[in-house]
Amino acid sequence: MDVVLKLDELTKRPQAIACHAWNKDGTLLAFCPMNHEIHIVKYVDGAVTPVEVLRSHDQKVTSIDWAPESNRIVSCAEDRNAYVWNLESDGWKPTLVMLQFQRAAVHVKWSHSEKKFAVASGAKCIAVCYYEEENNWWISKLIDGFESTVLSLAWHPSDCLMAACSSDRSVQLFAAAVKGVDNKPPRLFGGDVSLGKLGTKICGITSDGWVTDIEFSPDGKMLCFVSHDSCIHFVNMAEVGKSDLVVPSKDNVRTIRMNGLPHRRILFLSDNYLVAAGHDCNPILYQRRDQVWCEHSKLDDFKSRKQSAPQASARNAAFRKFEMASPQSPDADSNLGDSLPTRHQSCITDLATCRGWVSGQSVQLTSVGLDGRLCSWSVSL
Repeated sequence: MDVVLKLDELTKRPQAIACHAWNKDGTLLAFCPMNHEIHIVKYVDGAVTPVEVLRSHDQKVTSIDWAPESNRIVSCAEDRNAYVWNLESDGWKPTLVMLQFQRAAVHVKWSHSEKKFAVASGAKCIAVCYYEEENNWWISKLIDGFESTVLSLAWHPSDCLMAACSSDRSVQLFAAAVKGVDNKPPRLFGGDVSLGKLGTKICGITSDGWVTDIEFSPDGKMLCFVSHDSCIHFVNMAEVGKSDLVVPSKDNVRTIRMNGLPHRRILFLSDNYLVAAGHDCNPILYQRRDQVWCEHSKLDDFKSRKQSAPQASARNAAFRKFEMASPQSPDADSNLGDSLPTRHQSCITDLATCRGWVSGQSVQLTSVGLDGRLCSWSVSL
C-alpha cells in the first residue's frame, strides 16, 4: 500500500521524505519531510495518524535510527548536531550530543547493543558516541582518515568493527570497540589484527564512484556497498574451513554493473537476500546462489500490474490528466510530463524494516522517496 506522508501546507503537494525509521513492532513511524522536523505517526493497516512533531534541530534532518529494545530515537542534521530522544510520560524529550563537527552530520546508526551509535559527517570524519553515566551526558570520539564527506556507515554484529563509505570513492574498516562500554573485542581476523583501540584502520577498498551506502550481512561474513557508477559490490570475508574472517581487499570484491541508474540505499533481509534502491525508483532484490550474488527480481513488477489493471476510458483519462495538473491534487507529483509506471515517481531515498515484520520466510520492508510516498513491499525468501 502506498501512502503520501505529508502535504505541503501551501501547494498541497507531497513533500519529499529524506529518511524514516520504525519502532520494534512497526506500529510507529518516524520520518523527516526534508526540513528540520521529525514527525512521529501511528501506522495501522496503511492508515497514518499524527502523534507528535519533534523540532529541536535547526536545519534539515538527514538521518534517523530507532533502537528497537531501548525505544530510543537518534537523529542527526545539517546543523552539525545529534539528538537522542527518550519517550517520557509527556512526550519525546531530546538530549543534545556534542559531535565536534565543523560540517553537516550526514548519517547515524545505532550499534546492535544500543549502547552507542556512530555519526558520519561532511567533516571527513565519524563520531562514535556513547553515554557516560558519571557526567550524565553523551560524549563522542572522532575517527578520521577520509578525504571527503562520509556518506554512510555500518556496524558489524560484534559492534567492535565498523565499515564506512565516502564520496572520496573509498570504503574503510575501523576498530570500533569503546573501553568501558563494550566487552573485550573478539579477534575476528585472527591474532594478527587487533580491534582493541578505537579508530584503528583495518583496511581500505577503492571504487570507481562515490560510495553511497554500505551494510554488513546479519552473520557479519559479507559486506556490501553501492557506488554512484551504477555498481553494487559484494565482499566475502569468510574463508571455507576457517572460523576467522579474511581482511577485505579489492581482490575478493564481486561487482555487478547495473543497466539502470545508481542505487542509493541497501538493506539486508537475510544472509542470502538483499534489497537495493535509488534513482531507478524501483527496488531490486539480490540473491546469493552457490556463493555467488546475482540480481533476482525487481520488487515493482509494473508490467504485470499494468496488464491486470482495467483500461480507463478516454473520458476518465482526460479527467485524470486535469486532476494531476491541479495543485490541489495529492497525487500531483509534477507539472509536466506523464507519470512513471513505477509506484515511486521519483528517487527512493531510504529503505527500512523492523523485527515485527519478519515472519518465517517472509519479510516486509518500506521505502520512501522524493515523491513523498511511503511504499510497502513484501518479499518471500
